[in-house]
Amino acid sequence: MPQPRVYHYQNPVTGEHLASLLPPDHPEMLCLQQGGHIPQSKFGILGKSCVLAAIIWFPLGIGLCLLDRRVQCKRCGVVIDDGICG
Repeated sequence: MPQPRVYHYQNPVTGEHLASLLPPDHPEMLCLQQGGHIPQSKFGILGKSCVLAAIIWFPLGIGLCLLDRRVQCKRCGVVIDDGICG
């Protein structure tokens, strides 16, 4: 059985060495090589009505928006923060 190929990378931000089975053209490795993820926030059902909830239930409404927030990388699609409701 052939051995899997191991690729070696160096994080440009921290300088640490990383060994991975993912090839250099994989989206997650592109994020690593370019220095990080590009975060994009998406909101669920509670978050979509966030403006209305924030106005009507002022302090509680803002908290509801933050509970149902999901942060995902635009470039590779990896979930950075799934939120409390995720």
